[in-house]
Amino acid sequence: MFNQETLDVVTHSAFFDVEAARAQRLSLDQPPQMPIGDAVRVATRETGSGTSWLSGFWRCLNGPGKLSAAEYFYYKLYENQYDDEARVRFVGKTAQARMHKACCDTRWFAVATDKLLFLSMMRGAGIPVPETLAVFDATGRRTHAHMISSVDGMMAFLNNPRSYPLFAKPIDGMYSIGAFAMTDGGHGMAHVPGAGNVSVREIADYMQKLGSDGYLLQRTLLPATVLADAFGGALATVRFLVLNGKAGPKIESAVIKIPKKGSIADNYWRDGNMLGALDADSGQITRVVAGSGATLSEVSHHPDTEAALIGLQLPDWHAARAMCERAAGTLPGLGTQSWDIALTPKGPVVMEVNWGGDLNLHQLAHGRGALTATFAAHLRRHGYEGKLPLTNEADGT
Repeated sequence: MFNQETLDVVTHSAFFDVEAARAQRLSLDQPPQMPIGDAVRVATRETGSGTSWLSGFWRCLNGPGKLSAAEYFYYKLYENQYDDEARVRFVGKTAQARMHKACCDTRWFAVATDKLLFLSMMRGAGIPVPETLAVFDATGRRTHAHMISSVDGMMAFLNNPRSYPLFAKPIDGMYSIGAFAMTDGGHGMAHVPGAGNVSVREIADYMQKLGSDGYLLQRTLLPATVLADAFGGALATVRFLVLNGKAGPKIESAVIKIPKKGSIADNYWRDGNMLGALDADSGQITRVVAGSGATLSEVSHHPDTEAALIGLQLPDWHAARAMCERAAGTLPGLGTQSWDIALTPKGPVVMEVNWGGDLNLHQLAHGRGALTATFAAHLRRHGYEGKLPLTNEADGT
């Protein structure tokens, strides 16, 4: 039998497992995986038409988006709501990487991959970002925030009650891997949602091992009241897909990442989180989904709060759009950008940018492929030489 103290140790070990975190990041870098045999049986059963869906399957695998077999089933593209033209507009991870590299200058990658550099740049441009309380970085570089270069220094910082509440994340992090919130636990402990009370020594050691490029420690942000009421209090961010061209940045698509109550972060891969498609002009939620593959389904109400999600108007929408476009304009070397912006009681706050960014969020939420006529024309303008859907529509980028 486990006593509570033993259970706490087990929880801490699982939560602060460096190798597990690294493996999770590598897994998320890859196309989704699933048992293909099971997926075929589900597709055959749900379509009720034997293997008639196979022609569309092969078109997707060999089409512009180069979907893997698993990605075809991940989006449930065998469903009758999709015709062949709609299916070939979905983009897989492999083709996505080539498309993004064609549109982005590698000399600008550091701005998106180094969160400390990015925050410094945004601060210089006068764009609201989270308050950085400290940076844990053994390299000795200097910044506007309090610098900590040792485990002992990190422990001293975490033992100070005035440091809380805070949110920690690796400077080179992705997918919220290694990110966690903390409040003061007293007596050499910090309270970490999902792990309980953890010694500051264990936390500092974990950050030193996982954060090879350092860790950011930022003041915890709260969601705007309407979103706190609807989503149960966890912070939700809007993901903007921006196409940056000669005419300046333009928002191509927008979704909101909807967390379940108590979720560490709003990333869709985390259990129970949802995605909301947004009308990019109005900021209203038009569709919400959860799951993927056989479990992909539409959601009308938040499972924790029972709040209606469809038609929900996001606050400060026009200010968020304007902030996104202004920020995107500071990064001319990144032709395709993905921005995460939090909607807080004090207004929109820029969280981070990705060069390119995962298109699957938009494809899942909106139920349509990312290769719109506008995006296809954008790719051509940036020299992308791969296959694209035929289109007669001008892009304006």
